[in-house]
Amino acid sequence: MLTEAVSNGDRNQPSGPILLKVMKLSNQPQNIVDFYELLNKAEEEARSIRNNANINRYLQTIEELHHCFVVHHLWNTKWDTFATYIEGKGVLNTLDALAYFFNFQNPAIFLEQDFLDKLKSEFSSLLERIFESDLSKELKRFLIERIEDILKAIRRYYIDGTEGLEKATKSLVSDLVMAEHSLKDNDKNNPLYKRVKAWGLSLLIYIAPSPYDIIGAVPDIHDFWVPKFEELAAGQQKVEQIICETSTIQEAFEKTSYIFNKQQQKMIAGREPKALPASKEDSEVTKDDKSDP
Repeated sequence: MLTEAVSNGDRNQPSGPILLKVMKLSNQPQNIVDFYELLNKAEEEARSIRNNANINRYLQTIEELHHCFVVHHLWNTKWDTFATYIEGKGVLNTLDALAYFFNFQNPAIFLEQDFLDKLKSEFSSLLERIFESDLSKELKRFLIERIEDILKAIRRYYIDGTEGLEKATKSLVSDLVMAEHSLKDNDKNNPLYKRVKAWGLSLLIYIAPSPYDIIGAVPDIHDFWVPKFEELAAGQQKVEQIICETSTIQEAFEKTSYIFNKQQQKMIAGREPKALPASKEDSEVTKDDKSDP
């Protein structure tokens, strides 16, 4: 965001609107709070970086950047003040390095705008159908709230990243796991409800690096792949079919977790997903095999 602001921002204009523009937020003063939250999050993530002997040098730069944005009146101060500071201190190079260190330690996927637009369209359509459906008032209210959370996470993707979308999707799926047993049969058998379940479960399995913490299966470690909405949509159809054949969302999860095979995804820079390390038992078996004549 700062790279875009420094490169394209009008330096004679107030800083607040320029930063909100690159954050894709409406030009309202109260939204600048999100920028400060983003600064706090960036500093916290930088402090979490391990195994780098010179990390304090990088941390000092981001701390001083944070201080610069705090001591000046961010909304009205001309952007030239901040852009000149960022360029003069080599801040962008430091932030690039910190981002590399952090992402190497915490690999995550990046969703492109086309993916986000299509995902927004799909969940907006589900929301409209729920409003017009004959689902019970309780289930309708629950689904509306959770889908609105997902749509908000999509809108805020360039602020909260995939983490925000994962959180909203996990909330939908985990709450369904807890509440599904109490639903009325008419709701459980409603095709629209099953479709919502299928999209929620599919999205969770597709984007979350470890969705199993809400259900208890073994995590599948993967990174550096480029998600495609068409792959998600094709998998969703399979998930929906399985959901129609199972009685609970947990049972459906156990039968659908194999559908999205990350090994077949297009890898960024040709890198393959990381595999889980061999278990102690597997290592011992391998050693025994090698020792046999």
